[in-house]
Amino acid sequence: MNMFYTGLGVARSLGERGVPVLGLSSRRGIFGNFTRYARTIVCPDSREEPEALLAFLLELGRKLEKRAVIFPTRDDDLVFLDRFRTELQPYFSLAAADSVPLRACLDKWETASWARRAGVPAPQCWLLKQRQDIERVAQEASYPCVLKPLSAHHWRRGENWRLVGARKAIAAGSEKELREQYNAIARADERALVQEMIPGGDENLLIAACYLDRQSRLVAGFNVRKLVQVPEGFGTGCIVESVNLPELFEPAERLLRAMSFTGVAEVEFKWDARDNRYKLIEVNPRPWDQHRLGKVCGVDLIYAAYCDHAGLPAPHFGQAAPACKWIAEDTFVTTALRMLWRRDRRLSSLFRQARGKRTYAIWDWRDPLPLMAHVAGELIPGLLGAGIRRLGAACWRAVWPPVRQKEGGLAYEGNIQNRKNIN
Repeated sequence: MNMFYTGLGVARSLGERGVPVLGLSSRRGIFGNFTRYARTIVCPDSREEPEALLAFLLELGRKLEKRAVIFPTRDDDLVFLDRFRTELQPYFSLAAADSVPLRACLDKWETASWARRAGVPAPQCWLLKQRQDIERVAQEASYPCVLKPLSAHHWRRGENWRLVGARKAIAAGSEKELREQYNAIARADERALVQEMIPGGDENLLIAACYLDRQSRLVAGFNVRKLVQVPEGFGTGCIVESVNLPELFEPAERLLRAMSFTGVAEVEFKWDARDNRYKLIEVNPRPWDQHRLGKVCGVDLIYAAYCDHAGLPAPHFGQAAPACKWIAEDTFVTTALRMLWRRDRRLSSLFRQARGKRTYAIWDWRDPLPLMAHVAGELIPGLLGAGIRRLGAACWRAVWPPVRQKEGGLAYEGNIQNRKNIN
């Protein structure tokens, strides 16, 4: 479902092994549609047209020779599959957890509650159900803190993404700032989560990537460290690296087993140097952007999931190889160009982080068309448009004196991935 980073990675993981793949894409021209490892079918979007997509899939399912495994790639896909689980199951094996653990992972307050019950360390959280709650929470919260959607996909619907300033999470350093930011995002959704901010940079964000079988047993997993996020602090991974941190699997498995979770999961922790503990940040209950790193480091979770659902013997994986990197090359290029424009001294560090054995979100020498389509259809037009806008802004400033912008506005300059809208 969807042929962005995640869907393209799923198609390659399975297609390379000879598994026939159908890519369900609501976007004509998106880079993943051009992969050699999948036959792409244009279909309705699970977020915008769920009923139409259901009718489409039921018709498709009746035409398939065998019951197929269906992989979601966005939270909206999970919500769709859960909503229409009964109708779809005769034709598809859903690579998604059951309703109770699925909703526990998608709702950040529920995730925090399960962590407490399972004894997994996590930052302190406060729940905002309605606007009146902000006065109490603003006084109780510790600062700095982070304002997050209760369920990430709610901020992606309709006009919500624009109303929240295309931000996945928002830092607040004071009561006043928290109130201001909440009043801004409450136009999209009054429900939100306030979470204690754990100090430290993006390199302290670590992941237990794992697959749990139908009995909630850990079948395979690998660890990831985020090296570069865009935007910094609360963005999407641009460069991530496999690492050897087996101690993360115990709390991740304990939490997921308590939920009776099954399937692919990305369990994110952050190292808290204040008490020397890894603390749970969130659980992503599906394949995610960087899952393809597993194939490179020797633990292909997508193939493990496919074998489980298709009734094939479970593949054997050894210990994941460390120091393998996954790079979102489109984000890397635009980030590097922006740093060059600003004469940012961190540019050399960005290139150092990218060294070593690596795989890419879009480029693969055995499957070159997706990158070619992206460069011609999105990257070059996007860079030209950005250049024209910057030139126009420079000319405007030369004619008119600059106007001081109000602090705390919703727009942020670092949003260079708004085309994806898939998390």
